[in-house]
Amino acid sequence: MDEDKINLTSADILQKIFTPNVKGYDPDEVDDYLDVIINDYRSYEKFAQETKRYIESLETQLREAKERYNALEIEYTKANNRLSGIKQGSGNVTPENINLLNRISALEAALCKLGGDPRKV
Repeated sequence: MDEDKINLTSADILQKIFTPNVKGYDPDEVDDYLDVIINDYRSYEKFAQETKRYIESLETQLREAKERYNALEIEYTKANNRLSGIKQGSGNVTPENINLLNRISALEAALCKLGGDPRKV
C-alpha cells in the first residue's frame, strides 16, 4: 500500500462493515483495515507537516518582501525629495534635468581633483 496516498474517506470508515465469525469479527480483517487507517493518518500527518513548513516559508518570504518594499518606499521618498528642486513648470522631472545634474556633478568632481572650488566658479 502506498503510504503517501490517502486511501479512505471518513465515509469509508463510517460505513465499513466487518464480517462476523463465530468469535466476533475476523481479527485479520480488522488488523488489515486498521493498517490502512494508520497509513492514511501517516500520509495526512506528513501532508500537514509539509503544508505547515510551506506556509511558514511563504510567510517568511512575504515578511521579507514587505521589508524590501518599505525600504524601497523610503528610498523613493528620499529621491523624490532630492529631485523636487529640478522640476519643470509642469511639475515633472525630466531626463534632461537629471542628465544635466549628473554632468554638473562630474564636472565639479573633476574641478575638485584639480584643486579648484566649484562654489567659486
